Order: sequence, then C-alpha cells, then structure tokens
Amino acid sequence: MDYSGRYRPVRLLRPEDDFNHPVEAHPFFNESRYVHLIDGRQRIGGWFRIGQRANQGLSEMTVCLYLPDGRVGFMFAKPGTVSQDGVEAAGLRFDFDQPMQRSRLHYAGPVHVMADGAAMENPRAAFTPQSQVDAEIALVFEAVAPAHGGELLGDEGEPFDEGEGRYFARAHYDQSVRGQGTLRVGETSWEIAGHGLRDHSWGPRLWQAIPWYRWFPCTFDDGLAMCVIVVQKGDGELLETGYVHDGSGRLRHVHSVRLQTRYDARSYPTGFSLSFENGVGQQYDIEGEVLASVPCRHWRKLPDGRTDKARIMECMTRYRLGERVGFGMAEYLDHQDSADGDAFEGIRAGR
Repeated sequence: MDYSGRYRPVRLLRPEDDFNHPVEAHPFFNESRYVHLIDGRQRIGGWFRIGQRANQGLSEMTVCLYLPDGRVGFMFAKPGTVSQDGVEAAGLRFDFDQPMQRSRLHYAGPVHVMADGAAMENPRAAFTPQSQVDAEIALVFEAVAPAHGGELLGDEGEPFDEGEGRYFARAHYDQSVRGQGTLRVGETSWEIAGHGLRDHSWGPRLWQAIPWYRWFPCTFDDGLAMCVIVVQKGDGELLETGYVHDGSGRLRHVHSVRLQTRYDARSYPTGFSLSFENGVGQQYDIEGEVLASVPCRHWRKLPDGRTDKARIMECMTRYRLGERVGFGMAEYLDHQDSADGDAFEGIRAGR
C-alpha cells in the first residue's frame, strides 16, 4: 500500500501496466480499474469500476452517477465472463489509446435513479423496474500528472505475499487526470468537463482484509492535484501516504497526515479537515465538504456461515485549500466488527 520505497522494494511502473496482467493462481486474483470525473461547475460527476476475477469466473461492473439535482444513478452487475484481451463488463468498457497518457470510457446500459444515495443501504429495494432508465456515457481522460505507484516485491524480487487474509492492493497506481465527454440519463443529456483520477490494481484482493482506510483524491486544476490515503493495515501498521502534483514536474511524497472527520447520525461523513506535508516540507491544510454520498457494501460468506462485512462510503466532495477550490472524491472503507454490533472500525478508531 505504500510506494515510496520506505517499507518494501517496489517494481516501478511500466507503460504496459495499463493493460491486463497474467492471471495468478490465487482464487481472489483481481484486476481492478476505477476512474472518476467531477464537473464542479455543474455539480455533476460519477465513478466507474471494472474488477476482473478470472479465477472466480466473473467480473464486477459499477456505474455511479451524481446528478445536479441531488439524485443518484447506480448500476452494479456481476457477469459470468472475464475478458482476457480487454477491459469490459456488462456494457462498460475502458480503452487505452496512449498508455499512462490517454484513455477512454464508454457505457451503454441501464442505471437505477434514486432520490439520493442513502437508498443504496438496501439495493434490492432500490432497484425496481420503475427506477431503471437507459443511460449512455462517453468520456475521454488525459493525464495531468505521472502515475504514482508500483508493485510491492519480496526480498528476492518476487511479488510480495501480503499474507493469507490480508490481500488488498499489492500492485497499485493512481493518476490525476482531466476529462470531458457526454452523459445521458433517460432523456436528459449533459456535456461535462472537469478533473478526476484513474486507479488500477492487480493481485489477490479481499475487501474485508483491512480494518479501514480513508482515501482523498482531488484535482484543483492541471497544476495542482493530490491523492492522500490513511490505512489501518491488517497487520496493525498505520500507513499515511500519497502524493501531491504541484506543477514542478515531479510528484511530491505525502507524509505526516492528520485527519478529523465529521459524521452525521447515520455515520455518513459530512466533511473533514485534512493536513499533511510534502517531501520538501510544505504544509497543506484542506477542508472537505461532502456534496453527495453513496454507501456501498461488500459482504462475504465465511466457511462457518458468518457474514464478513465492509462498507465503502463514496462521497463526491468539494475541497478548499486557502482560496483554491477543487473537486474530487472522498472514500471511507470500514470493516464492520461483528463482535461489536457491526461497528465501523475506522469510525471507532477516531478517523
């Protein structure tokens, strides 16, 4: 989870890492891609994900849209096919025109439109024939910063074994981007333009492998972007890392992260204060305001019949750094402690 080289050897990124990697033997091997785009001027945005689980014989596809009037469009599918040559699932496709530089996204299919994201507390009730409309999305993304990440290696240079039950993101990168395109939901269409972030990981993954993380990707403009993460790892180590793109031509490593989150009565984050330093000693003090949020659940049946649960809050967020305003996401993952009434472990830890 840390690619500064402080904790483990790292294989640096190559252009071909944009494409699929050889499938490994582990049953939970997952090649996962995510991208979001926020148009702050129109207060519209969305995030999109494909996870390819070849050894389980299925893919995961998610489309989540934040509409200007506060409604949310959402679609999730698990088709029983995995494309080895491309990245597509259930109507969503990613294409890579110039690796690590330019990519495209296209979706054609249904979304369920809900009054707000809280309806996703019970997806089965929210996904009705009446809520479903056709959608089409076509977006183009261009890099505004180098990709940040790599693949963690063992002491002999082999892919690092995170340990049974701790598999999460052995190989991973993030990249700040700008994007534009069209978004149609039902009979309404928008031309959108803004900024976002691409995310790609490969290797074994269990969503419940870590107690919690907090992830803050934001782009203010082409010359200022950041991606900060705080992780409570499964081995007990607290990790605070990330990058700042400040227009200097290189990424600055992030450290000394301090976070204070504000929650409502439902344990949804409503905002946060985030501070950190970069690699040359500059201090960043940021205020985040959640504009819309969607709870996503990841549940796994254990051999003894219990359900292992994690919740991810996906929050479209306005960021303020002094007088500068940017838009991005804030992602809050919490493993739920079944021995303590499904308490959210990150909230319990004061984060």
